[in-house]
Amino acid sequence: MSWLESYSTEAVRTDQLSTDGNHLAILTAGLVGEAGGILAEVKKKRRERDAYPAYRGRLVEEFGDFLWYFVRIAALTAPGAALDTAGAAPTGSTEHSPNESLALSLELGAAVGGVVKAVSGGATCLNDEVPEVWRRLVALAGSTQVDLRSAATENLAKTQSRWPESKEYGVLFDDDYPEEDRLPRRLRVEYRELDRGGRPVVVLRCNGLNFGDRLTDNIEDADFYRYHDVFHFAYAVHLGWSPVIRHLLRCKRKSDPRVDEVQDGARARIIEEAISAAAFARAKHMNLFDGKDHVDFDLLKIIREFTLGFEVEALPYWQWEIAILEGFRVFRSLRDNRGGHVELDLAARKLHYVAPARTAS
Repeated sequence: MSWLESYSTEAVRTDQLSTDGNHLAILTAGLVGEAGGILAEVKKKRRERDAYPAYRGRLVEEFGDFLWYFVRIAALTAPGAALDTAGAAPTGSTEHSPNESLALSLELGAAVGGVVKAVSGGATCLNDEVPEVWRRLVALAGSTQVDLRSAATENLAKTQSRWPESKEYGVLFDDDYPEEDRLPRRLRVEYRELDRGGRPVVVLRCNGLNFGDRLTDNIEDADFYRYHDVFHFAYAVHLGWSPVIRHLLRCKRKSDPRVDEVQDGARARIIEEAISAAAFARAKHMNLFDGKDHVDFDLLKIIREFTLGFEVEALPYWQWEIAILEGFRVFRSLRDNRGGHVELDLAARKLHYVAPARTAS
């Protein structure tokens, strides 16, 4: 079995579109989009030249995404097509000229156009179109010095990170540290909303004591961001990571000065706050993820870029997705009830909300 056949077999397992009645049409639309992504990266490289350092990584990712749609279409419409993988790895040491790569990108687009035309015409057998797309893809990969096998491997890792066959949490980052350096395994936090001069303020309390800052929305139009610390608690539960909560609860990993400085320090806290704000900005356009069972992949990839160089970078996309959705689930309850209690169980990976008791009038 060639690497392409093996990759095609694995791609089936991450196909979230297979239950749709327009499966082939959706796959074709995806192929068009990824072809456009490759062309956009080649164009940007030609325009920006050395001022575009992210080019190589993004180009490889675009090739990998294209390959995923390609092998799914090939499996459905041309299972017997002979696709030569011998030329899928570049043999030269440098990329070809930008003009040549741009021309080959357009030729790939034209070949994809052939697939679109056939599918839109109702064809379900693409024994001519699929091999043509493959030939154009191999030629472009050679011109841009992209190893298609490596691109497929990276794509497989990315898709499995988002859509694994089974979801199993790993050990917490601080499992091997002294108890005083660990995030609390169980915690009950009260969110108490107070009125201070006509302005709502949220205070966090634990064991009868206040901790952290008194929080307001810090924005012109009230949006309840004063409850956003629940996102950090969700990260602690579902990622085992929250430099912000470590700082608030004074459980930084002081026994290891390097980890204390790098993983639990101020920069890590700033990154976490940025992630919280970015997710909230997206959620405000989606009813705070109410009724949603997934987070868009673009947001998850932005978060991954934020975390490069930190220990949480190693965690899969699906854990971030759960952490975000669970954080917003509890956030909506805090908002609706103007406070309440949040219970954390890191061992069980559970975040639980308890509504505040109401005083009888």
